[in-house]
Amino acid sequence: MTVLTTDILVVGAGAYGLSCAWWMAKRRSGARIMVVDQGEFASGASGRNGAGFRMQWGLDLNIRLCQESTNFFETAAEQLDYPRGIELKQDGYLVLAHSEKALAKLNASIDIQHRYGVPSELLNAEDCIKMVPSLGRDRLVGGTFCARDGSASPFRLLDALLIACRREGVDVRYGTKVLDIGKANGVFSVAIEGGKIEAGRVLLCTDWAVPELLSSLGVKLPVTSLPKEAIVTVPCSPRVKPILISLEHKISVNQITRGSIIFVVSRAREGSEIASTPEFLGWAAPKVVDLLPGVAEVPVLRTWGGVSSVTPDMQPILGETDVEGLYVAVSSYRGFMTSPAVGRIMSALVLEDDTNDPVLQQLTPRRFQTGKLVVEPLLNQE
Repeated sequence: MTVLTTDILVVGAGAYGLSCAWWMAKRRSGARIMVVDQGEFASGASGRNGAGFRMQWGLDLNIRLCQESTNFFETAAEQLDYPRGIELKQDGYLVLAHSEKALAKLNASIDIQHRYGVPSELLNAEDCIKMVPSLGRDRLVGGTFCARDGSASPFRLLDALLIACRREGVDVRYGTKVLDIGKANGVFSVAIEGGKIEAGRVLLCTDWAVPELLSSLGVKLPVTSLPKEAIVTVPCSPRVKPILISLEHKISVNQITRGSIIFVVSRAREGSEIASTPEFLGWAAPKVVDLLPGVAEVPVLRTWGGVSSVTPDMQPILGETDVEGLYVAVSSYRGFMTSPAVGRIMSALVLEDDTNDPVLQQLTPRRFQTGKLVVEPLLNQE
């Protein structure tokens, strides 16, 4: 049996896992850091998302996380020494409202965003249609827009982080599945196929799969899987600029640099399969056309599926569990857009026990025990 040892073990090599590892390696030179992932490169949720990032939120902690992450995306190629770049595209984000109540929430959120210097603005329905002529007019009452919001390539970002991690001496291993986690005499023993890893501290970044890994240590967290599926069109002339999101339709829309339009659609269904379901296209197409009649004739190239996590208050979980030295970073379906900030915050916590960041105090795993849940107005549809 092979026995590996490390100071810090990160489980999960997605955006959260690699970002946390890179920040830790930068923060403490010489620390032994290992990252393991059961799949291949970019095979999980981080490689299967709409690639968007936005600062348009109604809660201060979400604005701070996404603002810091946006700042990072804008300079990622330089910070990660990655000349290829991450295909950064900042054409803005248009958040749509299809009721006066929804528009009022967006308007209230702008006041909070402006306090943090986010350059968002309120638009009426005509403004939205001028910006995106292919939008449907039915029930559209307006929206908000921020020009600094945008998108980047998840694959490029993960590749840049992987290279940067290895450059800093981080041991990243794919195809390494964690079977069980135990702890004795202050040391974690993590069972893997064909051996084990002994670590001083463990950080779980496996998103919806975190509860299964915690179960052997008697730790419970209310994290469930959130299946998402996407429609990808053939490359076409510009139809969607900026990125769109409709909370009512539960659809985000991004026309990428190569010309294809990606529609990411959330729907309630059981399971954690990453493949798109056979009935998905027939179910989703009418919703897409209702939102964007101007794309009805664009042929579909393919569909794909992915799974992210969701928590009871739809907010991330960041912090130390009831087991000393065991940490979790659960994204609650927006890991890509918050990963740079989360990496910095979690690195300070894991390496230095720094719990002073207000984000950690609000997103602690213990909030579910105390009932102090976090409410994001733009996600509350009541």
